[in-house]
Amino acid sequence: MFVFDKNFPWSSKYNPESTKPFIMSRSKIDLYLKCRRCAYLDMRLGIKGPKPFPYNLNSRIDALLKVEHDVAREKKIKTKYLEENNIDAIPYSHPKLDVWREPFKAARFHHKETNITVAGSVDDLWEDNETKKIHIVDYKSTHTPNFDKLKAFNAPYLIGYKRQAEIYAWILSKLGLEIHQRSYFFYVNATLKQEIFDNKLDFEYALVPYDMRDFNWVENTVLEIKNFLETNKIPAATADCELCKYMHKFFEFIKKKN
Repeated sequence: MFVFDKNFPWSSKYNPESTKPFIMSRSKIDLYLKCRRCAYLDMRLGIKGPKPFPYNLNSRIDALLKVEHDVAREKKIKTKYLEENNIDAIPYSHPKLDVWREPFKAARFHHKETNITVAGSVDDLWEDNETKKIHIVDYKSTHTPNFDKLKAFNAPYLIGYKRQAEIYAWILSKLGLEIHQRSYFFYVNATLKQEIFDNKLDFEYALVPYDMRDFNWVENTVLEIKNFLETNKIPAATADCELCKYMHKFFEFIKKKN
């Protein structure tokens, strides 16, 4: 269970008259890129969309992976996963890592030009033994019969994951870390080979590399969002936004009933 810390506040909505920084999570950037209307309703008017279903099992797997990496971090050695994949890196040690990994605290960078603080909680960081640059690492838990296809990491819906890594990279680079171009998605997949439950669940894993683009696009997007939030006009609905399509059908139904 996560508890809000008063030393790490969050903004409920953007106030053009306020001099306090607007604190924006990386998911809000993703929302803006997906649907301008939903982003405006959320960040400007404080009207939030439905919360996603909590991924409790996924969170438990994340926690166990973090513990396993923390053991190796303390010893300054590779985990078995890094050894098995011939990745020349070790879990990165930093005095603020625990803060950066906690969802309601997160790594935060204050962009002075816009007075927006961008926040994101990274799952883990690995330090390249040769270059000393830092790999962004994100844990993903799933169950799919097409694990090999997933490992190709080229499906259109994965753009959100790729942006996620790049936003983390931008924040941490602004906090002084030298970021490696290659990030990793640590995928854990519940295997189909298991025939009965037997009070356990068997997994296979893969470390999927993703070579990030120039993540300076994030700063340009933050500037866009600042100008966007200064307006007083609700944008048009995005054609492929599922929530906007639902709301459109809902209001059409209400109109007919009245």
